[in-house]
Amino acid sequence: MKPFHRRALFFATVLCAIASAEPCEPPAVQPAAGLSVQEDFVEYISEGDLRPFKDALPRNAPAELLALVGSRDTMWYDDRSMVFLYQDSIEVVTGNRANCVGRKVGERNKNNPQIGKLLNYFGPDFRFLFPFRTVAGTDHVTNLRTLTLWAPPRRNGRALPVKYWKLSSRGRWMWTFPFGTVFGEALFQKGPDQSWYAFEIRTRTRYRDGWAVNVYRPLASAEAMAREVILRRPQWQQTPDLARLVAHLRDKSSLVRNRWESKPYAKVFPAIDGALDPLPGIQDTALISELLTLVPWVSTEGAIWKEGGGLETYAPSSQADFHIVPKGYEMGMIPVNEVSCNRCHSETGRRLGDLEFDIILYGEIWGEERIFSWHLFEPSRYIYDTWDESDGSRKLNPRLAHAGLVKNEKPSASDPDYKPLPTVFKPDIGRAPYAEVTP
Repeated sequence: MKPFHRRALFFATVLCAIASAEPCEPPAVQPAAGLSVQEDFVEYISEGDLRPFKDALPRNAPAELLALVGSRDTMWYDDRSMVFLYQDSIEVVTGNRANCVGRKVGERNKNNPQIGKLLNYFGPDFRFLFPFRTVAGTDHVTNLRTLTLWAPPRRNGRALPVKYWKLSSRGRWMWTFPFGTVFGEALFQKGPDQSWYAFEIRTRTRYRDGWAVNVYRPLASAEAMAREVILRRPQWQQTPDLARLVAHLRDKSSLVRNRWESKPYAKVFPAIDGALDPLPGIQDTALISELLTLVPWVSTEGAIWKEGGGLETYAPSSQADFHIVPKGYEMGMIPVNEVSCNRCHSETGRRLGDLEFDIILYGEIWGEERIFSWHLFEPSRYIYDTWDESDGSRKLNPRLAHAGLVKNEKPSASDPDYKPLPTVFKPDIGRAPYAEVTP
């Protein structure tokens, strides 16, 4: 047997042998239990569980955002209801893996240099390490809840489905979204009153050659925030912390240099040098609530929060437990445009073997077609710790099929509604047995 195949089979044996352990084990209750399936719609989270977050969504915002978050056709999910996962597609080690499995395998095999290298790519919280760990700019945020929304385009009253296909009988599943599909991330923080407050909503809208991006916030610049503070608290100068906040907002020298880099993913994520604007905290938390809920939300595409001293930042940061963004928030490093977002999103499906050739892991970075969180697979216990030769963990989610939201068909070159985007995933033609890859 060739060394490559021996390693593959050894790794398969390791996967079968590991035992379930927190925080990487199947949930006690399947996420889909008791949730509805209708034509063109799948419920991932119950309306009761969504209600506190929907109540926190902005009421005064651009029409396109209000229509998106307020539509009954928009579907909402999170990392429990969707179970974020990656694929193994080398064809001798195939299937789905919950994102936490990479860390679990590395922990149980620390003494094997090649398998132990998995610990370089997955953190102690069992997630991919930065920049693929969580939504951008929130790696250091603890007061956070993120919900993802999915809104397919509609024609003649029906949703256009996601089209999917397989590269071979055991190979990677690929899919493409119809033009007009919108994905979004709604970011919430908990206030001192224990209520949830939305502070940002990000959207990605599929067009023929990519994803147009936007980010909506209640305040687009430091000067806009200063004006709102002065408007809502006319006696602000008599309150020391409000006076300090306004002075900070108008201080062009307040920016702090910051650097984003990732040693494990350095080959695909070059370091970014930027700046943050850490806002001082205030005791008037009622004012923060007003800024988040009463100020009209706006698009921040192309906006600069503050610039000065040769630096610029694109969103505020915070030193306080409750502010217009939570403590540790660093999205000021990233301008709101498609190029910036693609630094990470273009890497969906990247093999970890591309980063380190001799690592024994044949999985890929999670996601497909530049969307990390969405997939069409049925959740099952098998994605947490098993490998089986029949690829039993990689099955179509029957709820999506029943709703008509997916279709097994690779689009033709003349398809007016679909065009698969280029992918970094490359089939392993000629190395793995069972390969049946077609062009």
